[in-house]
Amino acid sequence: LCELDDVWKCTFGEYRLPMLKTPFVLFSSQYDWFRLTVSQAASVTPSGCFPEPQCSYHDYADSGANATRQKLLVLPQVISGTSGLYSSTCYDHAMSIWKEFNLQRVLGVTMAEALSAALEATGSPHGTGMPVVVDSSCGQFNCGSGCMKKLDSTCGCSA
Repeated sequence: LCELDDVWKCTFGEYRLPMLKTPFVLFSSQYDWFRLTVSQAASVTPSGCFPEPQCSYHDYADSGANATRQKLLVLPQVISGTSGLYSSTCYDHAMSIWKEFNLQRVLGVTMAEALSAALEATGSPHGTGMPVVVDSSCGQFNCGSGCMKKLDSTCGCSA
């Protein structure tokens, strides 16, 4: 990673995270609003739908969500128990600054509760007890039972 040709990788978490030695808890939406908006140059409309044709947006979002979930679960720190994860299928971004940090639940756990568990775990040997809360129950855009942003049910891809 120190080679000049690879220096660009330092800006991407998927390359940097495996190198971290300090315990951490990573909060990451599999359907991150910012990632989808920037990479697709489109956000959901005020009605809660992607622009037409919706199928291409949903396919891209699903592909990114699957890659995010898979890469998070194989982080060496998570496997060893020295770091934690909290990942929803909700369409959101940077939730730690909003009230949902204390309200939105993934598999029954809020972000605040996961952070508290991580802080407690950092004092235990080898980070035992680090939270790993990753929603893989539904595999669709904004489908988790704890997602607080409700989208129009007529939106989506029915192809």
